[in-house]
Amino acid sequence: MSSNISFSAIHTFTVVAKELSFTRTAEILHITPSAVSHQMKLLEKQMAVTLFHRQSKGVRLSLAGEALQRHATSGVKNIQHGILRSQFASQKEKLVIAVIPSLCQLWLMPRLVDFCHKFPQIELELVAIDQLADFTTGQYDGHIHFGAGDYKGCEAKFLRNEKVYPVCHPDLVKEASDSSQEGLIKEHQLLIYKGGIEDEPGGVSWGSWLRNFSIEKPSELNQMWFSHVSMAILAAKLKQGIALGWHQMVIDDISDGLLCRLTDNEISTSFSYYLVAPSRSWKNKSFSHFSSWLQEKMSV
Repeated sequence: MSSNISFSAIHTFTVVAKELSFTRTAEILHITPSAVSHQMKLLEKQMAVTLFHRQSKGVRLSLAGEALQRHATSGVKNIQHGILRSQFASQKEKLVIAVIPSLCQLWLMPRLVDFCHKFPQIELELVAIDQLADFTTGQYDGHIHFGAGDYKGCEAKFLRNEKVYPVCHPDLVKEASDSSQEGLIKEHQLLIYKGGIEDEPGGVSWGSWLRNFSIEKPSELNQMWFSHVSMAILAAKLKQGIALGWHQMVIDDISDGLLCRLTDNEISTSFSYYLVAPSRSWKNKSFSHFSSWLQEKMSV
């Protein structure tokens, strides 16, 4: 087996392994299908294994191909990440922090100016992801996550609980003939966060809200669905209806008068916010600074 295997061939392999099509891979990499085929045949020859089973339409991975895919995909990502870091290298220590998307947009982003002012020596890279970060690649230092707090192989520091209540733009309340919660629900569109992407089963649905407070479901239900909390909240700010607001994500908009609570009632979520990280991160002084700052901000 040859040890002279090019990065280009491995990169091409990872795309083929994902797309299971030489033609589609060629389109993505802007080369010809014959060039893809040639690279894969050469790679198989150099490794002395069969990576693909050719079919009438596309290819499927062999056992050897599946084994290579698991490691090659991670390796290519690490190399690409390293190249990017070297191109934008600085004297600052960099932390890569994953965050659940809606919390990142609605809560964390407005507060980052304070962190940058207090810790100018630390450079942050934020990555919005729904599922728990894969720390085995070494690309992430920590993840602000919404869950139960039990993360195998990682330490999780509790940040705070979350609670949910209905919100809308203040103008909808002012203009309503019946400004009660029940009246507004009957009159306006329900903006529904479709749980399961970020937080299932830790969130609160409109169905559970109505049942919990014995509110009759409108016979003619007008509704719009969203994959993330932030989208439903943005729609509420644009006067498109009523959303179930997550307290940490709407507190700023309520303070600024862009949203208002419809009731003092609220439901606590089953899940809470945690800062999750592998042991290597907790030994990092810069990460400790970030953790302390985050806990302080979340406690307000």
